[in-house]
Amino acid sequence: MKKLILIVLLFLTNISVFSQELIDKLPFKLVDNLIFFKLHINNSKEPLNFMFDSGAGVTVIDTKIANRLKLNISATTRIGTSGKTIETKESSLNKLKFSKNFKTDDISLFLMDLSHISKHLKVNVDGIIGYDLLKLAIVETNIDLMEIQLFKEANYKYKGNAKSLKLIDLESNHFGLPIEIIPKGSEKSITLIVKIDTGAPNYLTFHNNAVIKHNLIKPKKKYKIRKGFGADATITSNLKGKISSAKFASVEWKNIPAIFEVDPLNKNSKRKADGLIGQQMLLDFNITYLLNTKTIYLEKRK
Repeated sequence: MKKLILIVLLFLTNISVFSQELIDKLPFKLVDNLIFFKLHINNSKEPLNFMFDSGAGVTVIDTKIANRLKLNISATTRIGTSGKTIETKESSLNKLKFSKNFKTDDISLFLMDLSHISKHLKVNVDGIIGYDLLKLAIVETNIDLMEIQLFKEANYKYKGNAKSLKLIDLESNHFGLPIEIIPKGSEKSITLIVKIDTGAPNYLTFHNNAVIKHNLIKPKKKYKIRKGFGADATITSNLKGKISSAKFASVEWKNIPAIFEVDPLNKNSKRKADGLIGQQMLLDFNITYLLNTKTIYLEKRK
């Protein structure tokens, strides 16, 4: 009888171990708070340096790299960037090899000149990937270990200490969560929806619609000008200030820097979120993305 119990326990232990199957680990580096890791495209000999951007609804490759790899162009299309829509070339059915055990052969790449980002960060930015990676597996960005961990979806069970949070669907494969803020000069809290954006190096950005609706800019206060750009090189001019506090995923911050969008380009863009939360705050968490169930875990780092 004791032998039978032991066999059953060993069997259950094995089920527990294999119920969370790790596919592989991708080491990464932080550059200006942004996550960069290596991958290969269509059996390219040299690894390419890609930025992980949860705010990227499509995968972008630098035009020069695309030409060097002689990618086949399948279409000309229009994609949305931070503030406007631009026309670009698309290369479909590309093979991406992230590691020995993790690869895919059905990724569309959109060609854009990323030289302005490379110049700003002082590192080669060969491409940007976000949604396309997150839909392939369960992804954990572990800042403590400096690696992206990839798990199979089948039988996955989160084993950390964070509570599950339901993602809010936004436009263009983006997703967000609620955040509670208190603006400067106010005692009343406001709940807003912010996009989870690992491609933004700052703390918080509030879109023009939220700035106007909630009077986030004080008329007599002087603000610094903040120049910005996205995947395209269009320069925007917005205001830089602070908010008194923010509560997000059971964590509270005080006196936080924020960008208030006032640029006409940002004003004209139609986005469902009230703003975005960037890496300055997100790096306080090890994040697990489960897009198949529209769930995210933000585990506070020690």
